[in-house]
Amino acid sequence: MVAGAITTVGTSLWSATLQTAPTSNPPPTASSASVPAPPPFGPTVTAGRTLATADMTAASPLIPADIYRTSDNTVDHGDLATFAWLSFISAVSPASSSNRGVPGGSFSASGMSSAAGPLVWETYQHRTELLPCNIPGGNASPTPPQPWNAPPTYVIANTGGTACSTLSISGTPSLPYNNLDEATQIGQNSLFYPATPGASPNPATDTQVLFEARANQYEWSFVNQNYASLQPKFAPFRFSPAITLPTGTVEVKAAWRPLSSIPSDQQYRYHTATVITYGGTDAAPVARTQTYALIALHLIHKTPNYPAFIFATFEQVDTLTNQVTNKPSGVYYVPSYSAVGYSTPATTTFPPSGTTVPNPNINFSVTAPTASPNGVSTPLPLGATTGFQGAKVVAGLVTIPVTQPVTVVPDVAKVNAQALAAMQGIPGFNNQFVWQYYRLAGVQAIPTNDETTKDFYLANIVVESSQPGIQLFRGFPPITKGTLTNLRNQVNVIDYHFSGGQNFSMGGCQGCHGVAQTQNGFDFSFLFFGAGGGGFSPETVGIVPPTMAAARMAAKRYMLPSSSSSPAATPSPPMKK
Repeated sequence: MVAGAITTVGTSLWSATLQTAPTSNPPPTASSASVPAPPPFGPTVTAGRTLATADMTAASPLIPADIYRTSDNTVDHGDLATFAWLSFISAVSPASSSNRGVPGGSFSASGMSSAAGPLVWETYQHRTELLPCNIPGGNASPTPPQPWNAPPTYVIANTGGTACSTLSISGTPSLPYNNLDEATQIGQNSLFYPATPGASPNPATDTQVLFEARANQYEWSFVNQNYASLQPKFAPFRFSPAITLPTGTVEVKAAWRPLSSIPSDQQYRYHTATVITYGGTDAAPVARTQTYALIALHLIHKTPNYPAFIFATFEQVDTLTNQVTNKPSGVYYVPSYSAVGYSTPATTTFPPSGTTVPNPNINFSVTAPTASPNGVSTPLPLGATTGFQGAKVVAGLVTIPVTQPVTVVPDVAKVNAQALAAMQGIPGFNNQFVWQYYRLAGVQAIPTNDETTKDFYLANIVVESSQPGIQLFRGFPPITKGTLTNLRNQVNVIDYHFSGGQNFSMGGCQGCHGVAQTQNGFDFSFLFFGAGGGGFSPETVGIVPPTMAAARMAAKRYMLPSSSSSPAATPSPPMKK
């Protein structure tokens, strides 16, 4: 492990004059001759497309450009799963040595050896490269994002919102692509694996899961062309009018755990990488490099047929139940709130436009709450977190075991089996081929109010672990005075596949990211909480006291920059994510 310093370079993060964002975007093009054009996409997925070994061995596989959407607004869920797998195949292939975000080898090559180099998605721009901390200084416009093909440079914000810092690590001339600067699940939970499987939880000594978020070159081009005008308004932090990201935008969110926390005879089952983590305190973080194992990957993609994005999430197969020992992993979370409640408001107001719309009637009881993932009625937790099933209080912290009420639907399981069979056809395939230990958990594309539809409650077991905040989530989940109140029927997605847009109270990943669209004007991307020069502050490993947790929330722009007590009308961002 190598640790290093963070160099402070400024005094104030907020410009005096807030401007409105653009209402439209030009197509993503290179801003100079030194920047290559964004990579192309692969063929659109057609009905009945199946996975084959040829997909796994293709020299430079491309993410599909799109998937069909019928005139009666349907798509086969198995075909969506195929789209997701083809996207994953491209994203985890080796990256080009000369161009970031471009495949430079096959899926089979990266599965055989971690020496194949960084993966395609790992060379997308980290959120602190896309929207670095920047101090405008008077009337000067903020500087553009980091150049696309430049080596990683991370300029971060301090938790007080008063300075920017350029990250450097002694003895590390070039920084790793993987920068794990998120230690919580969107500010709601901290996630841990027991130091010894089966042992009682102890957050002070157990292994914490960390996260990072990235964007592809299409989104970078949009930011690069519009950066100076991406200035927020407040209460809540928003663009008004809202932005519209280009089709072709892809974002990823990854979850990692220390490789050292996995038994040595099982480490071959994980993709690993050298990553940056943060020790010390949020006020004085110490960057360090360590080896971590990938345990989850979200992929979200805006396509011509799906302006509300397609959401897919993959998980390492041992995250909840160890497939080698057939024993529970013991993964648990520590919530940042002390109670859960529910509400079904009559209307929703979209702050970017000021429009108020009616919420749907979803026949929900706030006193006997249930959800119906994939049509199966499931009780939801209510009241104090200390009363949640399996909850234990350890040194004043509530620890809650992670459960998985949303199982993989048969359509997705069938395509997972196809993917494994295709991998087994790769020459030289053996038990060391790492991607056989990852599976698609689910996929979303068409918004709906019907919670019984397949993957309505799409969630990854280690990215969205709590109920109902982000697992079995729909509507809107603000935290106020220690209580997470799920506004269960709130409209959170506008699907512009329909002329003029159609409103939905959606669940899962799409519903959560939809909050960024309807409440913040960010078009399903929470990365724009770094706009206006504010950038992002790294979260250090460990549970922080309530005062620091509040500072983290303020740094995320959920509160006004001058306030430590006035919550903005926006929830924590996931990512996708």
